[in-house]
Amino acid sequence: MNIVEVQDLTTGYSSKNGDKVIGQYPSLQLEKGDFVALIGKNGVGKSTLLKTLSGDISPLEGEVKILNKKVDELSSLDKSKQISFVLSQVNFTGKLSVKDVVTLGRYPYVNWWGKLSKSDNDFVLQALEDVGAIDFIDRDVNTLSDGERQKVMIARAIAQDTSLILLDESTAHLDLINRIEIFQLLKKIARTRNKAILLSTHEVEMSLQVADKLWILSENKCIVGTPDMIISKNDIGNVFNTETVGFDTQNGVFNFCATHKSFSFGIELEPSINDYNGDLHIENRVLWLKRKFQSEGCFLTNETPEIKISLSYKNDILEWEIEGFGKVIKIHDHNKTDLYKEVVSNFII
Repeated sequence: MNIVEVQDLTTGYSSKNGDKVIGQYPSLQLEKGDFVALIGKNGVGKSTLLKTLSGDISPLEGEVKILNKKVDELSSLDKSKQISFVLSQVNFTGKLSVKDVVTLGRYPYVNWWGKLSKSDNDFVLQALEDVGAIDFIDRDVNTLSDGERQKVMIARAIAQDTSLILLDESTAHLDLINRIEIFQLLKKIARTRNKAILLSTHEVEMSLQVADKLWILSENKCIVGTPDMIISKNDIGNVFNTETVGFDTQNGVFNFCATHKSFSFGIELEPSINDYNGDLHIENRVLWLKRKFQSEGCFLTNETPEIKISLSYKNDILEWEIEGFGKVIKIHDHNKTDLYKEVVSNFII
């Protein structure tokens, strides 16, 4: 079931000097139970699209429907029962507890006396349980960490009990672990609560791993697809690649690309490596060595590289053999070897 339907939408701003068009989207849908990541370069119009979907700004053309009703025709009260919006940073004045903040999500449903029912209170407690914030229900919200505060703001959106939850870069100020937790939390909420969730984010790699679909804004359009389809068409690379950054479609990560070209190289493991049972993961080390060399402008090849590198295990010692430009050197590895530096310092490249 579609929660959101967009038809022939043009986003932007009107002024006395004319309309400024930001984006044009012929057709977009958000389904119940889906967690969708909205990505794109800075300034491409992600926040403008979110504000248009929420009804905060009017479309220049076209329409946005929530559950088959035009957003710009909904009253403020009806809109607040259908759409909740979580911002990246919210400042609170005065002393508000975590429960006070989450309770604000119930304001569309309270009577004109402003009194909460038992049902309202149950919504608040369950929302705090859902995000794992019940243990600090009585704490002053201004004493929370960024990650804890973001969970509280998501709990408020859950308590608001809307069909659509929009989030504008809600993980921007969080550390890696908290960003991962928020992504997993949003996906769980979409599934268990049957919400349509749209998150604007710069976390491209994490979005590919967790989100059900991606919306990629680029050049006034929106590319829509599941992660596998997005990867298979190289949409990420087409939108984000630069001279210094390239997207690796096999591993789903961005790699640094040197602007200059250096020497060709190859790295192989000798059969004796199978006898190694130390604490190093040899294959992972080789993988990251290849990335290091490539970041320096070297290019990987298996066909007669200029620098041929091999790793063996002899007499309980890991040994690198480096051959190139008519020279061969051997280096015992004691977990401190900077292989790239050894190659550069020992060979005339």
